[in-house]
Amino acid sequence: MSFATTQATRTTPARGSYTMREMRSASREEWDSLLASGPGGGHVFQSYVWGEFKREIGWKPVRLVLERDGEPVGFGQFLVRSTLPVPGTLMYATKGPWLPWEDEDAVRTFFRGVRTVAEREGAHTVKIEPEVLQARADIKALLSDIGFRRTRYDLQSKTTMVVDLEPAEEDILGRMTNKTRNIIRSGAKKGIEVVEDNSQEARDEFWRLMEITSERDGYMARRSAEYHQSVWEAMLRAGQGHLFLATHEGERLAGMFVYTFGKKYYYMNGASSNEKRNLNPTYVLQWEVMRWAREHGYTYYDMVAIPNPDNLNESDPLWGVYKFKSRFGGAITEFVGCLDWPVRPVQAGAWYRFEPLYYRAYQKLKHDIYY
Repeated sequence: MSFATTQATRTTPARGSYTMREMRSASREEWDSLLASGPGGGHVFQSYVWGEFKREIGWKPVRLVLERDGEPVGFGQFLVRSTLPVPGTLMYATKGPWLPWEDEDAVRTFFRGVRTVAEREGAHTVKIEPEVLQARADIKALLSDIGFRRTRYDLQSKTTMVVDLEPAEEDILGRMTNKTRNIIRSGAKKGIEVVEDNSQEARDEFWRLMEITSERDGYMARRSAEYHQSVWEAMLRAGQGHLFLATHEGERLAGMFVYTFGKKYYYMNGASSNEKRNLNPTYVLQWEVMRWAREHGYTYYDMVAIPNPDNLNESDPLWGVYKFKSRFGGAITEFVGCLDWPVRPVQAGAWYRFEPLYYRAYQKLKHDIYY
């Protein structure tokens, strides 16, 4: 295993047990294998390929490993980027870190190490998005004691719908609504077919469907076509991206792009045509991708984004998305969301005040979003 340990990144062990190291020269296979086998199974946004993709657009990945008696027990990939004109940098763990949260010594040791790395990187703010359940008041209190606070807004969705794919197919279908099961069966009988097609031509067509969906459903894509095409290409090269299309008589009616990591897969992008909507191709698409996932050993389906429980009503922009996703037998899962640790309070305060303006300016000039 390739670990780089320096005086700057090693921390004093907690009770003689824990150390935190920076993993500088690991391969994709080494990092992803450790992360997937660690606490909670990790997240695709903590994967090696995600860090390298973000490196290409201006972020520096820093991979940190918590060890106990020499054995890896926790992981966090932080992305570092300058915040000029505010002096310093930001460290952002997208959907991480992944730690043994039940062990206070472990958590405190990890973040002592994070602070040391933050000082080296000139970071004023450490931003995390741990998949710690919102109901865990004890862990939230620990993070607050360390210095974390809720951010102005979440960067990734803090609430999702999770479908357990371990049961038999008939049991998974049994958790769906009667209407959903009938639509799936009817669509299959009417000739809806689902294929995986990762070709550039298929990706171009999928983007066209995303534009149609955006216009029909009244929302704007947050990312540019260039960004989507680049990240799809990166995930496909790594074997962690898959584009599925629902077709009828050769016509592409709907699509979904999923990311995979460990035993998990994620519904990252979805779209559908205005044609033959009476056939409900998106329902057959969801079911056939679930079946594909089970065949390939994925047991945890993260549908990614629904309204937060305190705003679960028809006025929420994601209400229609929630109604659709809720029909497939998943469980609402709410995490603590995005947290900031102002490790250099003066600069962090300046960034907190300046960030909304910077965010809007970046989006206007780059036709993209900063994070």
